[in-house]
Amino acid sequence: MFQYSLRYSIDYRTNTKAKDDKLLDFCQNALIDNVTFFMNSEEINAGHLDAEQTQTWLDAIEKIAKKLKKSEITFSLNPFSTLMHSDRGQKIAAGFEPMVDQNGRVAQSIGCPADEKWRDYLTDRYAQYASIHPKELWLEDDFRHFNHSPLELGCFCDHHMKIYQDKLDEKISRAQFVKKILQTGEPTKERRVYLDVARQEMIETVHQIEGRVHVISPQTNLALMTSLPDWHALEARDWNKLFDNLSGAGHPRIARPHLPAYNEIAPLKYSRTFEKYTRTTAAYLGDEAQLFPELENYMYSPFVKSLKFTQFQIETSALVGAKGILMNLFDMSGNGINDEYHYAEMLAESKPFLNEITSRTLKMGQSQGIKILVDQDSSYTLHTKIGKDIKELLPHETNWAALLSTFGFATSIVPYQSGLRLEDEIIAISGQLFRNMKTEQVTDLIENNIVLLDGKAVQVLLDRDLGKLLHIKSAKWHQVRSGYQTFESADNQTIEGIKNPRISMLQHTGDYLQLDYDNEAQVDVWTYAYNQEDKKLGKVMTMIDDHIIVMPMNEDEKYGWESQYIGFKQVLYQKMLDSIVSVDYLSKMPNTKLAIGGEDSQTLWIANFTLDDYNQITWHAASEVAGKKAVVILRHDNQSVKKEVVLRQKDDNVIIPIALPHLTLVQVRIEEDSEE
Repeated sequence: MFQYSLRYSIDYRTNTKAKDDKLLDFCQNALIDNVTFFMNSEEINAGHLDAEQTQTWLDAIEKIAKKLKKSEITFSLNPFSTLMHSDRGQKIAAGFEPMVDQNGRVAQSIGCPADEKWRDYLTDRYAQYASIHPKELWLEDDFRHFNHSPLELGCFCDHHMKIYQDKLDEKISRAQFVKKILQTGEPTKERRVYLDVARQEMIETVHQIEGRVHVISPQTNLALMTSLPDWHALEARDWNKLFDNLSGAGHPRIARPHLPAYNEIAPLKYSRTFEKYTRTTAAYLGDEAQLFPELENYMYSPFVKSLKFTQFQIETSALVGAKGILMNLFDMSGNGINDEYHYAEMLAESKPFLNEITSRTLKMGQSQGIKILVDQDSSYTLHTKIGKDIKELLPHETNWAALLSTFGFATSIVPYQSGLRLEDEIIAISGQLFRNMKTEQVTDLIENNIVLLDGKAVQVLLDRDLGKLLHIKSAKWHQVRSGYQTFESADNQTIEGIKNPRISMLQHTGDYLQLDYDNEAQVDVWTYAYNQEDKKLGKVMTMIDDHIIVMPMNEDEKYGWESQYIGFKQVLYQKMLDSIVSVDYLSKMPNTKLAIGGEDSQTLWIANFTLDDYNQITWHAASEVAGKKAVVILRHDNQSVKKEVVLRQKDDNVIIPIALPHLTLVQVRIEEDSEE
């Protein structure tokens, strides 16, 4: 059963029986399974609370929890802070040291994660929280070294600097240490020391908390809210070790992955960031983790996000195999339930459908399609470009995930670990991930798989003298808007009715890596670069040795790969891959996501991330499925509906004769023994 967990804030000073009754009515009408109570949240946050202040909150929450229990609704606790999200004009009153960022700015209310007093304080509070035996006891997503406004990255306090100096066995100033962390060229020992310390101190903290909590409340599950995987790499988060130490023996990994739309954004934009953050987090946590993605409608009400978009976010959480959803629908200042938002009706509509489709869980490790490689350790190895900004340490490894899934390809995200070997797969690598591998591992991946590479990945091969794997003779970067390249052309091809279609290399794109290949090499050129005077400059998209596809561009600092999101490119990737291997993708359905997998590998999840409606689903299937029967599960108002259809072949595609309206998810279950 799909679990609805409502995050809910009370103000114990102003709470009333009427508010409690309204909460209970909402839970019953919205089919809520669990209420996760905020403590000390947002506008009523009073900083790091002492034991007496904490007990006041617990007493108030426990009283309401007893009312919920009578209706078989469980409760969990969501203390609003660990280190503290940001400075709020308060001073640390608990006696521990404040965080200091890389520029020497000292926090007022944010703790230092290496301070034993902070760790002991936090452990004491979590032991106190456990005393009322919540189902889950959450650590907030301020449990991190970054994004503690107005600070950027911590911690570089005097205590931390002493730790770093001891590990380096040398005296070094904060400014010198930070400069070394960001230094261009080969990563420094200073960077490794910073990352190692950041990684280990958070593991030790959760281990200490777990040891106390499960003595007091053995049945309580400790759970963690997560932020952005690329930024977590900047603090060297070890996902496996962190969650193993947090969960404790006999308890599952429980996490709240970030759903990247606190306010409503264009659904096609949401589709891309969903890959970068939500699906990537799910991949790192593994198939056995229990995921409760975060539905946040900040600053609340339908003026922030429409009911339909909220509903779509909840339903598409099934695309990461979610066990349920953690919903922050109402404000955190104690106003309570607002029935004018009409969330109860919407949630009740979706619940039967979610219960049905999640009876078959989509596990990332079992998902079919193109495998996009990511690595939690990339901040250790990547090379900075300028050496001035901490953002230069962020990995850029999910670009293919966003692009290819938006183009309708079935994809999965695969965390790279030393010893991982892939063979006869389609894999996609962007950014500097190759720096994490030994030469023989790089060679094995490229030679034994169909591989898609961007310009940065190619540059790493060149830096490591591995350009021979691609038969590269010479390479030169040309900066975007430099007056050199302005557009890319698919010469001698007609795509979407356009002959020799052109794609911008001038706007919303990165620099161009012009590559020349050995004369005798097998290199098929699919597109060429031109300037504004129609002069052909060089090769762009190429296929090497019938299994390596190169898109030799990097990304724009602001716009990423936005120039690549165009139908011409979608068709080019379809044609290039079709010329090599059978591959699953959706055809003529822009911005529709396809996922294939599950335990039986015969289940499809198809989600329309647009405001357009499609009267049928057109699927380019990698396997023979035409003539088979399938059961399509969809939501019609508040009903989960099953429709039996026959899959029909039409040209190179399979037609699933079911409409896919805007902002809709359907599940398709193919029946194995139904050939006509």
